[in-house]
Amino acid sequence: MKNFSFILILPLIVFTTIAQAQISMDVGDPSATGGNYGTINVIDPSTIGNRKIEILNYSDIDGNPFYSQKWSKGFLYLKNGNLAKVNQVKLNMFSNEVDFINNNNTEMVLDASNFKRIVLMKQEDTSRIAAIFECYPDMVDGTKGESFYRVLNRGSVQLYALDKSILKTGDYDPLQGKVPKSFYTKKFYALSNAGAFSPLKYLDRNSIMALLKTHQVEEDWLNSTHNKLRNEKEVIAFFEFLNSEKK
Repeated sequence: MKNFSFILILPLIVFTTIAQAQISMDVGDPSATGGNYGTINVIDPSTIGNRKIEILNYSDIDGNPFYSQKWSKGFLYLKNGNLAKVNQVKLNMFSNEVDFINNNNTEMVLDASNFKRIVLMKQEDTSRIAAIFECYPDMVDGTKGESFYRVLNRGSVQLYALDKSILKTGDYDPLQGKVPKSFYTKKFYALSNAGAFSPLKYLDRNSIMALLKTHQVEEDWLNSTHNKLRNEKEVIAFFEFLNSEKK
């Protein structure tokens, strides 16, 4: 295996959140995603992961468990400090695994707990970021280790979305001769405040304020902007205000 040590420098890239807000994030800037990349090793992706073994027969399940069913180009930041660049990767939001095609054209799988950050590029323009994920304990199923939380804004106060794929099992259908199963996606949220990661019970004012230490100036801002902290767009706007105060 050949390791190449260098300083990672990537251009300023723009991606779009579900809230349709444009967020600029320089993944070469340590402050952009709360991490410090420093000097890293770019490794051959063939050296990581296990050969794909299907535990569930997904062909018998309606829907799919992936963040995106299509393969994307991506950058896989491992917790050991290495970086793997892959041309085909998918995130399994049910099993909390990274599926990717290595340089030997073999489909591999690796658990989310091995990763610090995953960057997926847009399929139509691979120079632009589609989504950035960071790995934290699964707030839905604690038995499944870590999961992929999508970064929705930059700064010391950040909002994360977990697009969790959940398996629904119905009653036995005698006409089909099987138990119907299907995947559906449910969204959960979490926030990070100065590096402290906390799941949110609800995306609302009470849940958010319970985890943040605010002052009258923040309350005045919320009142003056008529921001009720009821959705992603409003929460991101508030967090951007908080982060601007810290500069």
